[in-house]
Amino acid sequence: MGELGTMGGTRDFLPDEMIRREYVIDTLKAIFRKYGFEPLETPAIERWETLAGKYGEEGEKLIYHVVSSGSLDTLRPGERTEHALRYDLTVPLARVAGMYGDQMVSDPADPKKQTRRLPRPFKRYQIQPVWRGDRPGEGRYREFHQCDADVVGSTSPMVETELIALTVEAFKALGFADFTVKINHRQLLKGLIERAGIAPAKEATVLTSIDKLDKLPPEKVRLELADKGLSADQVDILFQLIALEGTSGQVLEGARSLLSASEAAQRGIGELAKLLNYLEALGVDSAHYRIDLALARGLDYYTGTIFETVTAAKVGSVGAGGRYDRLIYDLSGGKADQPACGTSFGLDRILAAMDQLGLFARLRRAGEVLVLHFGDPGVSQACFELVRGLREAGVRAELGYHEEPFTPNGMRQQLGYANEKGFAYAVIVGPDEMAQGQAALRDLTTRRQEKIPLATAGSLIVGRLRP
Repeated sequence: MGELGTMGGTRDFLPDEMIRREYVIDTLKAIFRKYGFEPLETPAIERWETLAGKYGEEGEKLIYHVVSSGSLDTLRPGERTEHALRYDLTVPLARVAGMYGDQMVSDPADPKKQTRRLPRPFKRYQIQPVWRGDRPGEGRYREFHQCDADVVGSTSPMVETELIALTVEAFKALGFADFTVKINHRQLLKGLIERAGIAPAKEATVLTSIDKLDKLPPEKVRLELADKGLSADQVDILFQLIALEGTSGQVLEGARSLLSASEAAQRGIGELAKLLNYLEALGVDSAHYRIDLALARGLDYYTGTIFETVTAAKVGSVGAGGRYDRLIYDLSGGKADQPACGTSFGLDRILAAMDQLGLFARLRRAGEVLVLHFGDPGVSQACFELVRGLREAGVRAELGYHEEPFTPNGMRQQLGYANEKGFAYAVIVGPDEMAQGQAALRDLTTRRQEKIPLATAGSLIVGRLRP
C-alpha cells in the first residue's frame, strides 16, 4: 500500500475546521433566505461545450477537461464525449435558467392553471464545491466551495443594490469590521478601451491585466500591457482613468468628463450613479462600498456592474460578482434570453481571513454540556433524563461514554473528552450525589465546581447557557 495522502490542492476537513466552515455557511444561508433566495444544486460534471469559452483566456486553462471514450454506458465503442468539472456556479445556473426558465407546469392546487417552473425573477442561492486546475499554494486550492446568490430575469439596478446590501450585511454578521465592496462597470471599461484606441479584440486580455492591479504593482501591470502590444500612450490613457481619486461621486464625475465621447461609458456611469443613490436610500453603510475604476473582473461573461469584496486580511478578494445579461442567451443558442446578476462568496478565503483576524476566538465546538456516566444502574436513569431534558431545551448535550466495567479512570477519560471538545460544563451525578439529591456542576472554563439540586439541574444549566 502506498503512502496515505490527498491530491495536491485538496484537503480533508476534520471536526474543528468543519465547525468553522458550517458556521460561515449557516450564517450565509440565513442571510440568503432573509433576502428571498431559494436553494439550488447542479451536477459536479457538465458538458464541455457548456463551460468552454466562458471564463476568459486565464480561466479556460484551469478547467478540468474530461474526455471519455467508449467506457460509459451511453457511448458506443469508439465514441468520445467531452465533459468538464464545474469551474464555478454561475455558468451552471445559466444552463438551468435556459433549460427550465420558460417551462410551464400544472399548479397542484388547480391542475388547469399553468405556472412557470422557475419564478421570474428567479432568486437562487447555491453552495457547492468547484474545481480548477490551479497551481496549489497559500490560499489556492484545486477544489473549493463557492457560496452564490443570483437573480435571473430582471434588468433593474435594484438587483445590484440588494446583492451589495446582502454582501455588507453578511460580512458584518461574520464579525468583519474593516471591509470594502469595490464597484465598477464593464461598459465604463469598454469606453476606456475605446478612448485608448485599443482594438475590441484585445479588450478581454487588457482587462485581465488591469484586474491584476490588486496583486501586482502598477509598473508590472504596465510592462504586461506593453508585452501585449499596447503603446506607451495607450497605457497612459488607461492609467489616467484608473488613477482618479476622491469619493465615489467624485470618481464618477471624473470618469464622466474623461469618457464624454463614449456612449457605452456614459451608460455605465449613469447606472453606477443610480446604484449609489439606491444604496444610500436602502441605508447600506457607505463606509463599506466605493467606486474603484481599477476593478475589471476578468471573466468574459460580465456585461454591466461588477463588484468585489476585500478585507483587512491579506488573503485577496473574499467575494465578487456582477451582471451577466448575455450568458443565458449564449448558452441556449438564442432560445432563451434572460438578464442575470449575482454575487459569490469565497468560503475558503473568508475562513482564512477570519482566522487571520481572530474572528473565531469566541466560536465553540459542538458540545455545551457533558453529563458524566458512571455505569451505576441506580443513577443511569437520572443521567438519561437530564440529557434528554437539556436536548429538548435546545442545549447541545452529550452523555459521557466509558469502557465497561467502569473504573475510576473512567471519570478522568470523560473529563478529558469534555476538555478536548471545549464543553462549557460537565455534570457529575454519581451514587453519592444521587443519595443527596444533588449534582456536581463543573464550569470547564473557570474550573470551578459547585453542588446544585438534581431536580432543577436542567433548568439551572439552561438559564446559564441561554441567559
